[in-house]
Amino acid sequence: MFNPSIGQHNIQLRCLPARETFQKAVSETFTISECFWHGEGLDGFGNRIISGGTRERHATLEYICRGTIKQSTYCIPDAEPHPIFSLPSEERFDVLEDIISEAKALHGLDAPLAVMHYVHRFMTYRPGTTDINTSLRDVIAMRQGVCQDYAHLMVEICRKAGLPARYVCGLMIGEGATHAWVEVHDGQCWYAFDPTNDTAIATGYIKLAHGRNANDCPVSRGTYIGNTLQRTIVSVSVTFPQTTKQHKR
Repeated sequence: MFNPSIGQHNIQLRCLPARETFQKAVSETFTISECFWHGEGLDGFGNRIISGGTRERHATLEYICRGTIKQSTYCIPDAEPHPIFSLPSEERFDVLEDIISEAKALHGLDAPLAVMHYVHRFMTYRPGTTDINTSLRDVIAMRQGVCQDYAHLMVEICRKAGLPARYVCGLMIGEGATHAWVEVHDGQCWYAFDPTNDTAIATGYIKLAHGRNANDCPVSRGTYIGNTLQRTIVSVSVTFPQTTKQHKR
């Protein structure tokens, strides 16, 4: 007989707001299914993580994070960005050579702005056409995808142009799921850009985690043992005092 219950279950979550110079948590609460133990720590990139697990048999895992964030202008001082964020892939993409050359010739934030505008024009936003395993080469060939793909493409172009860049996972105005954008280093600070919405980010985006790519900073990851099918339901709601623009996720 089919038994949907799960035995051993281990999790790692990146659902808490990052502690950065531009955002501070005024209040913060986290709750998880009673049978789970959990504790907070940091991953190798300095992202906040919640690790936990249970050996009790259960059918569902539910966690809720609530809080209030106070923000200033999105800017993260960093005198020496880690060189790992400057390493592009070894693949060559001929279609990108013009924008890479253009970005190399520009100065300051004009370079990442040009890359952001290019990616926004190059791509068509189409949910369901890609997933976490879709390669950048396939994304470039299809010229479509979701925020994760827009961010991966911008990161690659920036790095090939000599600009340190990193992938960011977080939240934005509205209800839905998480969002992805890019941070680019100008020599002194990290600045944020959303190529999906063609927006240089000043405020209103809540950062959760960053990494080289999406695989470095998933919101949830884990393993379990049991005779069951996995189904994930994500519900995100973010509100700000003033909302004037609709965004894609």
